[in-house]
Amino acid sequence: MVAGGSSGLGLHLATEAAARGATVTILGRDPAKLESAASQISSHSPVANATYTIRVDVTQLKENEEVQSWLRDNKVDFLINCIGRSDRGTLESIGVTEFETLFQENVLATVSAIQCFLPALEKAGGCVVNIGSLAGLIATPNMGAYCVTKFALTALTRQWRLELASRGVHVMLASPGPIERADSNSRYNELAKSRGLQTPSATAPGGGAKLSLLDPVKLAKQILDHAEKRTPELVVPSKAMWLAAIVPLSSWLADRILSKFLKK
Repeated sequence: MVAGGSSGLGLHLATEAAARGATVTILGRDPAKLESAASQISSHSPVANATYTIRVDVTQLKENEEVQSWLRDNKVDFLINCIGRSDRGTLESIGVTEFETLFQENVLATVSAIQCFLPALEKAGGCVVNIGSLAGLIATPNMGAYCVTKFALTALTRQWRLELASRGVHVMLASPGPIERADSNSRYNELAKSRGLQTPSATAPGGGAKLSLLDPVKLAKQILDHAEKRTPELVVPSKAMWLAAIVPLSSWLADRILSKFLKK
């Protein structure tokens, strides 16, 4: 089950899972995207009719009749939560309502999905994979509200892992850096401008971090490999783990190091 599997990294994860022989169900709100994604996923699957789609607001899963009907007839071995939205701006520039929307999409949608599918996951001894971000481990300029919500997702994942371990359900956090996509260098131009950010780094992938963009196809394979091994947390690129480890030990040193890895 891939929540947010109709586009972006979620689609790559669903496609890779299907290529490995899994029966894949994707959740999303846009019917056109769901239909297109289902076609792509099925084309990579060695199993006929192995892709299903459910159009749903992920925050309302328990109330959705189609989801509940699906659960009566299917099992869930893996739940991948890829719902989320990035952002640009300082904390001063984002309104409370916008902040609440971002928190809803980046944190509460994941809460909703796990709560909905937990009985099925527990029955299967399954695994949950929450897609976080390096921005959920290391605070960076230009991405204030996004960092806050992704830090919350990091804490949420770690809490779920502790609570569910005794029930046989593993919960993994994947924290990738900026991911390559067709509009990587332009997708935040207008948003950054509206929030008063004029520097090139504000619109750059990762908020200006000097990191190579990750290949989403390779990243999807890497995430699923670690999920199958029940790795607790995956950070990509791995070198970022060192900076994340320094943050709680010496914030001053971490800030100094981080400043050297940001574009002006």
